[in-house]
Amino acid sequence: MLSDAFLAAADREGRLALWRHLLDRPDPADAWVACDGDTVVGFAGTRSVPPQDSQDGHPPPESGPLELWGLYLLASHQGLGLGRQLIVTALGSRAASLWVAAENSRAIGFYRRFGFEPDGVEDTLADWEDLPEIRMVRPAQPAA
Repeated sequence: MLSDAFLAAADREGRLALWRHLLDRPDPADAWVACDGDTVVGFAGTRSVPPQDSQDGHPPPESGPLELWGLYLLASHQGLGLGRQLIVTALGSRAASLWVAAENSRAIGFYRRFGFEPDGVEDTLADWEDLPEIRMVRPAQPAA
């Protein structure tokens, strides 16, 4: 959904600053990684987003403050069950919200399998080539 030029121009220092912002603070985000041997092939991250910090003034999600802020796997490791393991480990049965690219039907379908549904809130990431995104939420899930 993002151009090759955008991805090629990704600023490594900017990404490092984002990770520091999420992890090096009094209330750090949580992160989990999936590895294939010694190689990190994916990660999941959660954080608590207080209502006053809701994205760009959007109303806070009814699901509460827990947000899945990232879930990524290398293409070579998708479809192997690692995404499922990451999301179950990161969220358990807790209520949560997430933001996903509006045109990423594969990801939206994946999140639906874990109880997430769009709540009608939309946004556009201007710094990411005006990428439209939607918020998805889920209530607490029954224990497995």
